[in-house]
Amino acid sequence: MYNAKRDGQGGGASSAIPSMGLIEGRITVLEVVAMTSLGLLLKVGDKRAAQHVLSTIRKAMRAKCDDIHLGTSDADSAIAYAQELLDATLDSTEFLTPKSISDDLLIA
Repeated sequence: MYNAKRDGQGGGASSAIPSMGLIEGRITVLEVVAMTSLGLLLKVGDKRAAQHVLSTIRKAMRAKCDDIHLGTSDADSAIAYAQELLDATLDSTEFLTPKSISDDLLIA
């Protein structure tokens, strides 16, 4: 994971191999941004729009897993993680109950 600014520095800061803490921090940022964005979208939209957005996310996840040639078990794990993230987002919104949309994701 090359970073020109970081890798140009001297000492320990120039390590091209990120620490677990750095990876966890970045994943946490992505989770917060995704959940906040999706939560705001779901609060503003209607049920049909929410189902469309979530279906689009699911399709994009499957396509991305195919693009990066993930094995079947890794792709299933990634999609399950996306489902967990969506369920957590739905649990935190007042828009709809989690099962009303997440069940739709598993069907398609």
